Amino acid sequence: MAAACLLLLAARPASASEPCNPPNVIPQPVCDMDSFYGSPPRQIPNGWTEFVLSGDPTFMQDVDTFWGPPSLRIWSSGGTFKAGIYTQVPVTPGAGYRASIAWGAPNAPETFGRQLGIDPTGGTDPNSPTVIWGPMHWGPGRILNYPPPDVNIDVLARALSDTVTVFFLVDHPTSTGDNLIFVDAIALYPDENAPAVELPPTETPTPEIAAAVAPADPPTPLPLPPTATAEPTATPTDTPTPTATPTETPTPSPTPSPSPTATPTWTPWPSATPSSGAINWNRAEEELINMARTTRPSILLVLGVLGLGGAGLFGGSILFLRRRR
Repeated sequence: MAAACLLLLAARPASASEPCNPPNVIPQPVCDMDSFYGSPPRQIPNGWTEFVLSGDPTFMQDVDTFWGPPSLRIWSSGGTFKAGIYTQVPVTPGAGYRASIAWGAPNAPETFGRQLGIDPTGGTDPNSPTVIWGPMHWGPGRILNYPPPDVNIDVLARALSDTVTVFFLVDHPTSTGDNLIFVDAIALYPDENAPAVELPPTETPTPEIAAAVAPADPPTPLPLPPTATAEPTATPTDTPTPTATPTETPTPSPTPSPSPTATPTWTPWPSATPSSGAINWNRAEEELINMARTTRPSILLVLGVLGLGGAGLFGGSILFLRRRR
């Protein structure tokens, strides 16, 4: 048995003896799983993140590894699960890379499948179609990156960005009781044998479907008759509200008072001045007519009576004057 172990150690390639040394590009403490964070059931190596696709396994630190403790134990007592861990690694876009695991040892080999994957876009979803998965290994296998006839489950891919993601998946669909697997030393090496990456095409509708759902061309609109140019409408100006003109209150017409009846007064006849000429009878007649026009009828009556008397006196005066001559 000891001789077999020595032969095994002598047969190890350089990449297996020191799997986390250059040209590995995963930082050495992360590749070696030298330290952990958290506590069971989620105690994970620093630089890695757990994912669980089914079941409820426990992640915890352990010591079983060919490369020196610690190591990661994933286990369940009587339960089944599908789970694993991933890490993101800075890389050169367009360069080829190979992921490799150095230790993946289960206690019930036929119930555990082991698989590596690379997402060349740097995504973190293990269910993403951008993840390129290597072969799934079932059965014995403790040191997994040995050349044939030993088991090798490496995976190759070319980076499509400046970050790629390395996944390690454990599938445990059948339980025999207290089942567990020890994991240690997962590395990523440059490898120009990696083929060009062909990502699955995004789903697009087929031409037939696209033609079926494409909207029909809109009908060509008929030419519209020329629109009459509307004449500009005069902008109404604000009409000032007329101020009510105060109504003139008519001044009451004075009621004429009855004119008092003039009391006839005696107007003395002018004294006849003896003259050397004849009396102007025409002038005397005109004065009488004017007096008659401007005097009321009652006055005229009085004047007529007086006139008769006066005529008599006048006639008498003339006779008297003539006799004296």
